Amino acid sequence: MFGFSKIILPIGSKNKTGTEGIRVSLHDLLAEQKNAPEVFASSRKMRSTAAGNAHSPFKGRGMEFDEVREYHAGDDLRSLDWKVTARLGEPFTKLFHEERERPFFILLDMRSQMRFGTKKAFKSVIAAKVTSLIMWAAKNSGDKVGGLLLSDNRDVLMKPAKQRKNMISFLQSVADASASPSGVESKNTLSGALSELKRVAHLGGVVFVISDFHDFNAETQKQLSLLTSHNDLVCVFIEDRLEENPPPAGIYRINDGGSSSMNINAADKKWAENYKKIFAKRRDAVKSFCNKTGSFFIVIHTDDDYVSLLREGIHKKRRKGYATAL
Repeated sequence: MFGFSKIILPIGSKNKTGTEGIRVSLHDLLAEQKNAPEVFASSRKMRSTAAGNAHSPFKGRGMEFDEVREYHAGDDLRSLDWKVTARLGEPFTKLFHEERERPFFILLDMRSQMRFGTKKAFKSVIAAKVTSLIMWAAKNSGDKVGGLLLSDNRDVLMKPAKQRKNMISFLQSVADASASPSGVESKNTLSGALSELKRVAHLGGVVFVISDFHDFNAETQKQLSLLTSHNDLVCVFIEDRLEENPPPAGIYRINDGGSSSMNINAADKKWAENYKKIFAKRRDAVKSFCNKTGSFFIVIHTDDDYVSLLREGIHKKRRKGYATAL
């Protein structure tokens, strides 16, 4: 199938190997550590206070059982410990304390449709850097982080952990995926990856989905909805300027990522209108889903300052009151 997302266009300056902006190296991903403190800037302040007194960009982290004590008037009846109550003949209630760890999980889309860019870099490169940035930010705040790499050929899963070596191994897989040849359109779907993620993502965690959501459909929404029932969801929508608006009038050669190609006439007004509507419909659908579920929706273009946009997108939502107090 031909698609405008497969246009071969220059994306700017190249390094000696001619791959800058097209591929991402492990060195590039490790370099994101320097930007990590900016992303969750309030994390250190948040951790310096007792549970219940600080505000987080995200929902509460979940509760852990602490102890049992006698029931007091005004206690939540849902917290009654019925076993202890039955054994002692007097009402006892369970006490909980907030979990100190909030697991992060990142689903990174590196399928062939992400290999497109007309400005600074391919969508896949920006998505990979955003993934690395979030991982290092989570590690800096003392939280566990896991990842699921969705590519054309295979999926790579890293269960939530704090070990640096686990993160480096996962990021190496990301770099390898960006360098692998783009072949036939992937049969792997975003909904399938979300279903797998739901199986391993911890309750009370934060789930980032970094993609262009090109196959966003009813099944994708279903899987995302299941994740939002027990986790914070952050949809990071990666796009290129040329996807948002048709190119100037003219004849353009496109290909399908392989040897087949064809010309399109961007001067055709009807074609240009349909092109713009198709993209806007997809982005609006993802945004609408996030608004309905109280999830985070962040748009990042391939030529944007992704560090600032990620930080501002998270804390802007907090200021609007969507997040709950820790």
